[in-house]
Amino acid sequence: MLDQKVVGHDQKVRKEELRFVKQLAEKIDDFLILCIYEQDDRVKNVKSLKLNQIHSLSDLPIFTDTYGANSFIIWERVYRESAQIFNSLRLMARNRLIGHIAENIVAYLFMKYKNFSTAFTSISQDQEKKKQCIQSIEEIIKSDTFLVDEDVWNDFCKWFRIHLTEWVLEEMIESMGNARLAAMEKKELNELFYQYISSNLADNKQFIVKFASIVNKYTLDWLDKIITSLDLNDGSMQQIESIFGIAGDPVTSTTDFHFPLALNKYLFVMNNAPYQAVREALYQNNFYQMEEKPWPAAPLVKGNVEGVLELRPLLVDTCSQTTSMMKETWEEVKALSDLEADIFDALCSIFLFKAKHADDVVEIKLDDLLAIRGLKAKLSGDGRRGGYEEKQRAQIVQALKIIQKLWIDLDKTVVYEKGKPLETKLQGRAFLFVDQNGKDLLMTKDDAPQKISYKVDQVFARYLFKTGRQVALLPLKVLQYDPYRRTWEKRLTRYLSWRWRIQARKGDFLQPNKVSTLLEAAGVQINKRIPSRTRERLETALDTLQQDGLIAAWQYEKWDESIADQKGWGRIWVNALIIIQPPALIKEQYQSIKRSTPGQKRIHSPKEPMEKMDERLGIQIRGIRERFQLSLNQVAEEVEISPAYLSHIERGIKVPSKKIQFKLITWLERF
Repeated sequence: MLDQKVVGHDQKVRKEELRFVKQLAEKIDDFLILCIYEQDDRVKNVKSLKLNQIHSLSDLPIFTDTYGANSFIIWERVYRESAQIFNSLRLMARNRLIGHIAENIVAYLFMKYKNFSTAFTSISQDQEKKKQCIQSIEEIIKSDTFLVDEDVWNDFCKWFRIHLTEWVLEEMIESMGNARLAAMEKKELNELFYQYISSNLADNKQFIVKFASIVNKYTLDWLDKIITSLDLNDGSMQQIESIFGIAGDPVTSTTDFHFPLALNKYLFVMNNAPYQAVREALYQNNFYQMEEKPWPAAPLVKGNVEGVLELRPLLVDTCSQTTSMMKETWEEVKALSDLEADIFDALCSIFLFKAKHADDVVEIKLDDLLAIRGLKAKLSGDGRRGGYEEKQRAQIVQALKIIQKLWIDLDKTVVYEKGKPLETKLQGRAFLFVDQNGKDLLMTKDDAPQKISYKVDQVFARYLFKTGRQVALLPLKVLQYDPYRRTWEKRLTRYLSWRWRIQARKGDFLQPNKVSTLLEAAGVQINKRIPSRTRERLETALDTLQQDGLIAAWQYEKWDESIADQKGWGRIWVNALIIIQPPALIKEQYQSIKRSTPGQKRIHSPKEPMEKMDERLGIQIRGIRERFQLSLNQVAEEVEISPAYLSHIERGIKVPSKKIQFKLITWLERF
């Protein structure tokens, strides 16, 4: 009880102190801080940029020192008198900050992609290449990001000035006392403030470090937003290299086809719930005669998605055509295999690589879809590659016919608009095949084109925008496994690829999988009469994936092998848990996703004081507010606190209670 009274008294005293600081701050004239740097400073920084020490966004030191800068306070009225001169100096300082951001983006991406691109590896050994990459990013930041907006810089200056003013005033209060400062006239107070801040900027090393640290915190939010807006976390290796104006190894060759991989032996595919649901329905062949659906249909239920997938032909003109097409489509359902899922993923990956916008049309050769599956063209008489067999091409065309018929009808799904989740309904096809005029192109065996042009329809297009975009790494090996003999391996890898990308947000890759879940993902049921056959096949599949490097390891969790000697052990085994560890490449690639996820709950260790966690919480809240253009009033109303109190939390002035922390974390997790 006594402790509560002491805490309450301290909070009251602190509240009074802050109120007095605010009163004094209202008397301080507007000012700017101008930083003048050495001319060769940038060259020194490029040489000293230690790329091998950057592992995540939290390691990026936008400013760790003043880097030889001389900092001055300039009153607003003085600035206006010589605006032209000061504007040029101000622009130089602004470019300097952009330069720091560019340097750290290069460092971050080097560590992220260094194992997958010789071009990035060479950066650390070549100062000119490093400088070239930094300049490329600088140009993009200056022309294609939110930093083009003058209001962004004005907001930064206002925020910075508030912090700086409060620090200096608190120091003045500590050395001179409240009464003396309260009695001062505005002019005298401003003169004294000028002396204090000038002295600190010139001689106080601790003040300079603090001065640099708040810039660092603010610009780290900018850095995260820039990386997100430029798709630097989810872009392919070739896209990243293109942004930097560098070139690495030629794209990976799959026999005669040079396919643009996202990373070594990995593709990028969409990872939203509708995409995974459609893909599962396709390779598991969940189609049946659904009530009120004349065409083969499969339910789509995945996460927050509810709907139906139909195999509905593109063009049906007459009743006789309808009857004929129905019969043909039902026959096609009987012949479905994992090959259709392979081509489905291949189309998606190629689109993600080639398209810059959701409504773009991309082109690929028919034979490329054979090559990406690892199939070799037959040899001609002189020993050179002659081409693929017509039977092989016919299989691809048949898969494309099935994919063209995919009609998605979602009664419920969630999309993101300006970062906010929105429940909606969507209808459309998976992919649209078009001719040279952009008209629908009907895929037929008899008249299959050598080159195929296609685009995504409106369902998947809604998941390709920046805030709603989510892609996963899928091993190229999945497409190259035999679609008839390696179905377990294909399906389990697809499921794990989808699941690991979801788990990346929490970094919880070792969450156990139920055997029944893995069997469901593989589209099989346990052999009730001889369950050992099902178990052997599952374990063989996992061993194969480990041997091929698609998983790092697997093991049962708390499984008692003696249970397998008992009658009816299969019913117990399907509820057993298996831990499947992803390859190191997956964990490394997804590391940044875990770091950049807002609102993540963290348990602070004894070495991490509660104050630091609270400070980080405030930074995260401000970052989310700015990213989604939310006002203090909007957020404060949602978490049921005052806007002023929320502002203090963001600025690290107030330490929220456990109850308020919980509300704020819950609010953050929505994003």
